[in-house]
Amino acid sequence: MRKVEIDLSELIYAFNNCRIGYEHYLDIVTGEILYTCDELMDTEEIEKIYERIKREPGRYLAIPTDSSREGYRDMEAFTDTVKDENLRDKLRIALNGRGAFRRFKNVLLDYLEYRERWFKFKEERTKSRINEWLQKNKIELIEK
Repeated sequence: MRKVEIDLSELIYAFNNCRIGYEHYLDIVTGEILYTCDELMDTEEIEKIYERIKREPGRYLAIPTDSSREGYRDMEAFTDTVKDENLRDKLRIALNGRGAFRRFKNVLLDYLEYRERWFKFKEERTKSRINEWLQKNKIELIEK
């Protein structure tokens, strides 16, 4: 296993950033996270990053992003942990149909303690997926 010093909060952000037009890459030598963004960068900046990646093909790993399916499963799993029956029912209703992510978060706005628990729960699930990905790529994370 290759030991790499990585800013875990940056890596979590990259995993959770599934917005269209963003790509993230991990430099397995320095632990730096590179990104490209169609909306925030001009073509020249993006090309420089791609050239850098192309020059040393084994050095950079494309960071996968959590899919909406994984995000939905996280919300379902969290809902199952909620002891407050009234809130659990509201969350289950929120998960039905289009707009589930927004409705789920809106329900939690009225339950601040559970909202904090949700953020911690989501972060732990993301860390777990990150660790699986790092192990698959034979990388041991050393937190910066």
